[in-house]
Amino acid sequence: MTDTKQKFTRADWFKLFLICAFPLHLWTLLMLFRDVNWVAERTTMWDAIGFSGYALFYTLLESILLTGFIVLLSLLLPQGWNKTLRMLVLSLTAFVLSGWSILEQLILIVFYGRLRKFGIANPWLANDWVWGSLFVALIALSMAVPILLLRKNTKLQDNLNAFLNRLTTLSGLYLFLDAAGIVVIIIRNVTGWE
Repeated sequence: MTDTKQKFTRADWFKLFLICAFPLHLWTLLMLFRDVNWVAERTTMWDAIGFSGYALFYTLLESILLTGFIVLLSLLLPQGWNKTLRMLVLSLTAFVLSGWSILEQLILIVFYGRLRKFGIANPWLANDWVWGSLFVALIALSMAVPILLLRKNTKLQDNLNAFLNRLTTLSGLYLFLDAAGIVVIIIRNVTGWE
């Protein structure tokens, strides 16, 4: 790696935003493909388009909030690391946090009924402190292992950096969809069209 220990530029922060936006938008689009047909059958296609516009808008807000959180976490990284390694660690952190959030939603979608029955049958599982501690430990472990692997392996750093550069192009398409969603929201609210 030829990077010196520099500060991030605006382009670097925007790249980080695009990386943060990718998993959230991918999950939102998958959920939209699952739900939009049901919404269109229940009401109208225009309602389904509005539903999609609002979903993409909220995902854009989630992406901005996640990026802000990751930027705050960047203050905790050692300044002795080169810029590429710091970007990769922040990107992995965004992916891990997004991945756990997506996994939680997926578990609730698939197993909600069974989990509810299991929780009723075992009331001792209602201790939020235990589950919260376990969840934080799992997140920390799932972030620590990739970071340790990245620190020692420059070839892995190069490959991951190349992958993330390709990923930002796809995330640019998601921003276009966000803009289209905002236009739909504006049209629906200005014209009162439902």
